[in-house]
Amino acid sequence: MLKIIFSAFIFFYTSLSLALEVTVSEGTVKAMPIAVTNFFSDNASASKIGKNISMVISNNLERSGLFNPLDNRSFIQDEESLSKQPRFEDWKIIKAPYLISGQIVKKDEKISVEFRLFDVFSQKQIIGQKYETSEKNWRRVSHIISDAVFESITGEGGYFDTRIVYVAETGPKENKQKRLAIMDQDQSNHRFLTDGSYLVLTPRFSPVLTDGSQKITYMSYVNRKSPRVFILDIETGRQEIVGEFPGMTFAPRFSSDGKKIVMSYSDPEIGNAEIYLLDLEN
Repeated sequence: MLKIIFSAFIFFYTSLSLALEVTVSEGTVKAMPIAVTNFFSDNASASKIGKNISMVISNNLERSGLFNPLDNRSFIQDEESLSKQPRFEDWKIIKAPYLISGQIVKKDEKISVEFRLFDVFSQKQIIGQKYETSEKNWRRVSHIISDAVFESITGEGGYFDTRIVYVAETGPKENKQKRLAIMDQDQSNHRFLTDGSYLVLTPRFSPVLTDGSQKITYMSYVNRKSPRVFILDIETGRQEIVGEFPGMTFAPRFSSDGKKIVMSYSDPEIGNAEIYLLDLEN
């Protein structure tokens, strides 16, 4: 389970006062220029992580189609002086309406990442946040920052700190191997959740639970002739069958609170498939 400590600071005005101006011309959307600077650190190891964070943020914003990250070779102010105070006139020269700056501190296996988003032309800070977590979570922090920037400027929730679960198919056409796989929305952190020794279908996420964990429900034929619904814990890899029923269970979905599963059940004595609600806590 990932653990990230979050704090917000120096909040001058909220995203409710902002609106991204989108120009539609001949069926195209003109992307908003934005300066995403490398996150500053006087430590070489931390500086490398800071550059990776800014690269992921830049890539996320560009893929949204609403932002056009400026080439950092055009930047006049360096990261070290920017970490103290922006020289807004420098950023106006390169026509950057928005500016992202940041700092990173590394101690042992922990990192502290701080970022600020500025409105260059009004010379005001829009939002500032700080995250403390383990070094291995740097990419997750990048996605969280991307969401904060996206929402602050557009007024809409971001989608960068999300994951995709799907059924990966490999092998020859006559003997396809199906495995559950998961990855971040930008295709990073890809891994397989099952080994392909049995068929898996229809994976669905649970909501994030109160302890910060998340699970997946899916249908499988594990050691059985009839399909069964399973639950898999993403972090531990532990799998368990949902109920012992004489017939088939399939097409599972979690309830909005993650405490129940809705699934189809076909009773062999009745024949028809019906929809059932199963309480996972009882």
